[in-house]
Amino acid sequence: MVTLEKADAIARLLTPDQADAEQLTAATEVAQAQLELLRIRAVCAKLMADLDLTSGSLEHLRRLAALDRYERFAATKRRRAAHKL
Repeated sequence: MVTLEKADAIARLLTPDQADAEQLTAATEVAQAQLELLRIRAVCAKLMADLDLTSGSLEHLRRLAALDRYERFAATKRRRAAHKL
């Protein structure tokens, strides 16, 4: 799970000093989604590095497909939160 401290720190950087609660909430959602994307991409990169195409591991491919769906969901969350900003 994304740490709240990191997300809060990023949200403070994204908003002006006199930001209202709605802006801070949207910025926190953007930050959380971005941190999720970074985590997903790191896991995906490790899986791709470990992938052996000659063995044809169906489990690896299923996991990569699931990560792709999760990545698209996190990107959508980030985009929607960014529109609120």
